[in-house]
Amino acid sequence: MNTKEDDGSLSCLDIKREENGYFNCPVTNQQKLVNTSFWISDIQEHIKTKQGDDRMLVLIKENISDKESESKKFFTNSHSIKYILSEVKKMNKFPRKATLRACGNRYFLE
Repeated sequence: MNTKEDDGSLSCLDIKREENGYFNCPVTNQQKLVNTSFWISDIQEHIKTKQGDDRMLVLIKENISDKESESKKFFTNSHSIKYILSEVKKMNKFPRKATLRACGNRYFLE
């Protein structure tokens, strides 16, 4: 039972996001995240964008306790990132702490 006082807002209802819904937070890009560490909270796979098909949308948080509205998201087509995060999702092991690295135009997670 929710013991939070009802202030009339939608956020106080604590309704969870639809499973296949996009994340309700600002978009950033991989270039801005290189050499930074963050928590990967969730992913959406096989997203079609104007840059191409089969992109991955990655939800990240600076702090694990941040709300989704305080999070950021980025799109990636990095084979390495998509493979690793797909495996993490299969294991149901989100959130995960990671650092984004780049070598030329290749992005990967450590």
